[in-house]
Amino acid sequence: MVLEYRTILRRKRRLLLDVIFFLLCYLYVWKFIKPDLIYHGFGTIIPDVPLFSTGWQFLRDSLDIPGGLTFYAYGFLSQWYYYPWLGALVVVLVALCLCELTRRHYIHADHPRSAILHYVPAIIIILSYNQYSHPLAACLASSMGLLFSFAFEKMPLRRGPIRMVVFCFMAAICYCLAGAGGVLLFSLMTTVYSLFLRQDWLPAVLTLPAAAAIIRALAEYVFHISPKQASLVLTPLTRSMTIGMGTLSKVSVVMLYAFVPVTIILICLWRMLFRRVEEARAAHPNKKKSRKIREADKFRGTSLAYFRKLVVPVVPVAMLAVGLYFSYDKTHRQIVLMNCLSRQGRWSEVLELANRLPKNIYNINCNHDINRALYHAGRLAYDMLCFPQNPHAFLLTHDKEETSTTQLKMCDTFIELGNIDYAEKLASEFMVEKGGAGIILEKLAWINIIKEQESASRIYLNALKKDLIYRDRAASMLSSLKSGFEPDKAAYIQRVNSYIRRDGNARLNKESIGEMLTGLLAHNPGNKMAFEYLMACYLLAGQLDKIAENIGRLNYLGYQEVPTLYEEAMLIYYGSRGRKLNLNELNIKRETIERYKRFVQLCNSMQTQNPQVVIQRLIGEFGTSYFFYYYKFTTSRLAGTPQS
Repeated sequence: MVLEYRTILRRKRRLLLDVIFFLLCYLYVWKFIKPDLIYHGFGTIIPDVPLFSTGWQFLRDSLDIPGGLTFYAYGFLSQWYYYPWLGALVVVLVALCLCELTRRHYIHADHPRSAILHYVPAIIIILSYNQYSHPLAACLASSMGLLFSFAFEKMPLRRGPIRMVVFCFMAAICYCLAGAGGVLLFSLMTTVYSLFLRQDWLPAVLTLPAAAAIIRALAEYVFHISPKQASLVLTPLTRSMTIGMGTLSKVSVVMLYAFVPVTIILICLWRMLFRRVEEARAAHPNKKKSRKIREADKFRGTSLAYFRKLVVPVVPVAMLAVGLYFSYDKTHRQIVLMNCLSRQGRWSEVLELANRLPKNIYNINCNHDINRALYHAGRLAYDMLCFPQNPHAFLLTHDKEETSTTQLKMCDTFIELGNIDYAEKLASEFMVEKGGAGIILEKLAWINIIKEQESASRIYLNALKKDLIYRDRAASMLSSLKSGFEPDKAAYIQRVNSYIRRDGNARLNKESIGEMLTGLLAHNPGNKMAFEYLMACYLLAGQLDKIAENIGRLNYLGYQEVPTLYEEAMLIYYGSRGRKLNLNELNIKRETIERYKRFVQLCNSMQTQNPQVVIQRLIGEFGTSYFFYYYKFTTSRLAGTPQS
């Protein structure tokens, strides 16, 4: 009766600890990690793009590949990351499932009082998401492997040959459902149990070779893929499982597969060692202990039990807190958040976040998003040099070839510029490589709407209607195709359509950036984004003569004043050549001229003063001006003040 009461009390205590632990995990993932940041990072920050589509056809197509059910669940569950509270619930439920499977395996391995170890897989999952990686596929595959192993061990099969036959049958099913990753974990657990618990050498020796043979046979006769490809599906060794992850996240994925078998091996080895020590003590009994020693041992045992009751429940939460503290990267989170904001077109928030980024941190994708935000806020020609700049950031030309991480970002930029043909090329390449994700289907639909190809846009929109997140948007766009778009959308479509070059040569792989932007401007001089991006490239390259050639476009584009960076560039252009400046024609503000005089005076004072002191004064007064940028760019003193 007392034993039964203690068992019930232990279960209640464990249940209470589970509720506290996973509730804290849920609140942290929901309110701090924010799974919607991960969802909006698919295809950019996170190179992988989980696919899901409603309807039986997608399910049938999924089941035709190894690990099809796991991929299907992976795509389905990933869609709900769009909603932060629901995405957090998915993460915590998956962690809870893996935690419970781990605990049941410890019980089966005759280690039922593990109050801490079975929380480790859940902690690994939360820490991985704290790095803004997406290990959901690994979580599902490892959970499936542990589930098959637990079900196999619970079968009342004693004879080795029969167990091997059943194992082969279950391994084949496991491969179809969870890929090679699930079979690997299933076979490892079977080997460990056969070796340490059952002392059955036949399954211990044959399990892993049998699993390899089953994978090879299914690859050749069922799925028709190469054995090498078949043996990597949903394992930590395949690149798709860890692409874009940091070192900690990659290690976490490996630990999800290895933790349970490794810890059970260690537990069994420890038990064997402990049993030998006990046998040695029994063979050589010590003298009977005195009463004082027995009372001291009893007090020590009572104190230790009381200490365990108080401390052990706190350990999982403490482990999680310490892990979150050391794995947290504030700058990386800001980069992920900026990507999310730019994907949603929340430009004012992008600029607010950009002002909080550390000044010594540079990320070319962030620079690209900041420049787009500055353009949409009307501040590109004013505040561009308030942020670190790289000429490649405007159109992400830092790589020789486009990658999936740049294709998605550049697709939006080229649509806005009016280079629709190249935007369509990037979107199509992305879809071929990553599949028909909702975000790329929507972009292709918009591209064809802008190009006035209604039938093609309907094809993409009908496919988009099967996406869980984008289906309402697809239905709205299909309705607008029939009844007409709202005035703001219609104006946007008409404006971008007017930017499209009809010569079919607006391709980045045929033209340089300058040639492409110049061609867009030649086709439509009212393309303001092409103008500002072209001028920004000229500013960063120090091509003052090109700026002077294009400064006359300001009136046609409707500028009420000359933007500050253009004013400063023109003052340098005229001043360095000793040419007369016509204030009535350029309308440069008097205060800009006075600032230029002050800058030239400070530069010339380096001949008589400490250069380091002067440089610090220049940074303090002119650090975000084009005066200072051009001074650093040319590494020479500027010439005198232009005549006015």
